[in-house]
Amino acid sequence: MSDLLDQPRSDLSLFAMLRFLGRHFVTITIFVVCFVILAIVLAFSIKPKYRSEVVVFPASSSGGVGDLGGQLGGLASLAGINLPGAGGKKSDEALEFLRSRGFIAGFIERHGLMPILFAPKWDAARNQWRDPDDIPTIAKGVKRFSKEISQISEDRRTGVVTLAIIWTDRVAAAQWANALIAEADQALRDRAIAEQDRSVEYLKSESAKTSTVEIGAAISKLMETELKNAMLARTRDSYAFKVIDPAVVSDAKDRDSPNKPLITVLGAVFGFLTGAIVAAVRQRRSERR
Repeated sequence: MSDLLDQPRSDLSLFAMLRFLGRHFVTITIFVVCFVILAIVLAFSIKPKYRSEVVVFPASSSGGVGDLGGQLGGLASLAGINLPGAGGKKSDEALEFLRSRGFIAGFIERHGLMPILFAPKWDAARNQWRDPDDIPTIAKGVKRFSKEISQISEDRRTGVVTLAIIWTDRVAAAQWANALIAEADQALRDRAIAEQDRSVEYLKSESAKTSTVEIGAAISKLMETELKNAMLARTRDSYAFKVIDPAVVSDAKDRDSPNKPLITVLGAVFGFLTGAIVAAVRQRRSERR
């Protein structure tokens, strides 16, 4: 390679490069073999991770009150009723809830995942953290879970959402993926039912106060709509997320990482470059003597 560095650019050629490689074939080969061996050892020492995916279709509308929005928009807003076009897409709300720090933190706490997420810091024998001064916070757990373990992607064209869990335990990965969707769906269902119950109670009180027939009839329509929505929320199998394809346990050989062939190839490339640099430095030193 020093031959190439010392020659004018016009003299650089494939022949000169081949001549340099042939002259230092042994040195470069030794580095390639050493780096490949190190890459293979690294690839087999890394704990494999598995990927489990659950495919869902979020609810796309929030349930409205039709033409009554123009008559009682203010009253409906006070009652907590989402009018068409005023409250945004229910699917967006559901996705943001699924991504939210509060929900992820609750999921981690409910399932006792902190010792699992930070296993090196956990003493399983004594059932306590190894260093009392270095106990991971729930905020760190949420950050790791959201950034490294869970992935949420949405196909804007179809609206289909894919939640993936990548973890070293392939059984746990599938369980967490399904549980995340199920618990998010239930939490959103409970929230919607509570809001609708409050809305109905408010409308009942307003109906008792009004003496105008038209407003009373409109309030009755609003109540009817909310009661229908509450019934659907209580009876539907899926409220916010309709599961299209649940997560299943991956095969033992179906690893998401590490990519052993890629690591081996990169090891060979780095070995070749390192060997070539070392050979060029040695040749330049010998030429200066």
